[in-house]
Amino acid sequence: MLKSLTNDSRKAVIPCFSSLSRCLSVLTAIRLATPAPRLGFFFTTGAGPVAAMASSYLWVKAFHIVFVASWFAGLFYLPRLFVNLAMVPADSHAERERLLLMARKLYRFSNLLMVVALALGLWLWLGLGIGRGGGQYWMHAKLVLVVAVIGYQHACLRLLRTFERLANSRSHRWYRVFNEATVLLFTAIVVLAVVKPF
Repeated sequence: MLKSLTNDSRKAVIPCFSSLSRCLSVLTAIRLATPAPRLGFFFTTGAGPVAAMASSYLWVKAFHIVFVASWFAGLFYLPRLFVNLAMVPADSHAERERLLLMARKLYRFSNLLMVVALALGLWLWLGLGIGRGGGQYWMHAKLVLVVAVIGYQHACLRLLRTFERLANSRSHRWYRVFNEATVLLFTAIVVLAVVKPF
């Protein structure tokens, strides 16, 4: 009985593999008959406008992700410097100056990363049409959060100026809580961009 079952199952499987093998043969023949596209740096040449747009979309998207992640890395670390500045003793001038120098440089670098990330995002949105059209409410929510992140960065500049004037009145605990806002914003933006829930 068992032997007859295995023989029957083999008979059922062999045609399936045979059909799969025919499909793969046809797909391979089509692939070999089609000339391979030549890849440029941003555009695919010789493969039509749709392939060129897809290629440029992937390049711009990749660099947009890199610069957004780098921008947020700066925003994750800058408030940590504020935590340390808030904990510096009043008589420790050298430590305060060192932390202020680090915070100034990080803020300037984060600003540069922000500009490039926003430029690439605008290219995706306005140039390539990602998130445009009806029913793209996830993009509207994402843009609101991006504006909130820009506001957060400007709030960091105001706090930095407060430390430079030796006028800080907030505790290091307040800056720890302030630091968590970037994590929530980053998480929400990534979920909206990847999941597109609405």
